[in-house]
Amino acid sequence: MAGTTAGASERKFIYIDMDSFFVSVELLDAPHLSHCPVAVGGTAAERGVISTANYIARKFGVKSGMATATAHRLCPDLVLLPTRFEAYEAITRKLDEIFRRYTDKVEFQSLDEAALEVTGQACFNGSATHIAAHIRATVQQELGLTASAGVAPLKYLAKIASEMRKPNGMFVITPSQVRGFLDELDVRKIPGVGPKTYAVLENLGCRQCKDVTEDKIPALMRYLGVHGFYVWERCQGIEEADEGGSDIKSVGIERTLPSDCDALCDCLEELDRLSQGLRERIADMGDDYLITKNLVKLKFSDFSISTTEASANRLCTHTVQSLCRLLWDTRREGRSVRLIGLSVKVRRKVLDDIQMAFPW
Repeated sequence: MAGTTAGASERKFIYIDMDSFFVSVELLDAPHLSHCPVAVGGTAAERGVISTANYIARKFGVKSGMATATAHRLCPDLVLLPTRFEAYEAITRKLDEIFRRYTDKVEFQSLDEAALEVTGQACFNGSATHIAAHIRATVQQELGLTASAGVAPLKYLAKIASEMRKPNGMFVITPSQVRGFLDELDVRKIPGVGPKTYAVLENLGCRQCKDVTEDKIPALMRYLGVHGFYVWERCQGIEEADEGGSDIKSVGIERTLPSDCDALCDCLEELDRLSQGLRERIADMGDDYLITKNLVKLKFSDFSISTTEASANRLCTHTVQSLCRLLWDTRREGRSVRLIGLSVKVRRKVLDDIQMAFPW
């Protein structure tokens, strides 16, 4: 099985999560508001929602995805600023430039979050902890913004770690600490475990990752499908390594919707239409490739992007729909879908034929 914690010990990931990003960018131009409860979002009159709130506002219960009218009731002194995506995108480009001083393996999850792989980097004697600390200091010095960071031998654990010391903090999980950290981790911290998935896990007696044992796999697959096996893998510290090489590639199709989608059924219908187009592209490739994975991508109304994937030897409708439900269930409250993407990873067949000639 690929990506066990033992194999992952050679890899190093940093996950950078900017602190209340939209508001923090706005406060660069309005420092006099730094001690006030501030949020970015649409107005109550337009039935708007909160995109981001600073930590002062969050103490009143204001949070992302909340109706602006509700936010004003919770915090009457809330300062509401309009959303300026062009300003945030400009800062994201500067963040990307900073990150690439340390590694070329930068993967933005949204405008304010990015995963960096720093395996084998020479700077700071290869210490991911020191690299992360230097990145945070550089961001604050050059951009005037604070960032939280997580460091771990697995990408998804680095993301979880980045949330442990927010705001403006850092949390490190070394390879030897992975098992102990996971044992005590609430399963709701695992990416992809939303309310519906947690309801199933709780019913199976699984509240911490250590409860999601191998004997639970049949029940997980029965109630959650392919997503159940994904949950078991993440609770065990298993994350499949990214494949490299020119003989593995991705073939995909995506569509920006004419209007934002607020219903899962509409997303599933759009995926069915995308599947038809993708099958034509796969057919055009001929018989030289084997499908190894199905992938689904959703871009939301706040321009954040979520992706997930599962092993499959064909473009499977059931798998694709399960992946879409997973992303839908774990989206932030109030976000609608503006773009849907579908792709497959393929491997050249000749490689498998050559590998069969060698003894195991």
